[in-house]
Amino acid sequence: MYLLIAQIAQDALQQDRVRLQHDYGYLMGGVIAAWVVLAVYVMMMIGRQKKLKREIDGLKAMVEEKQGR
Repeated sequence: MYLLIAQIAQDALQQDRVRLQHDYGYLMGGVIAAWVVLAVYVMMMIGRQKKLKREIDGLKAMVEEKQGR
């Protein structure tokens, strides 16, 4: 009787382990997706910052040009 209970408990533990491994796969996929989205967002912000810097430099040059006249 004890061996039967031990076997059932062992089977239940094995099923739980397989389910948890499956769940961790989804968790890791979600974490990786979040990091990819974050990296893309940061790259977009860096690109916008560079574009704004160029625009500001151009505006500064226009102001200096008008002041020089």
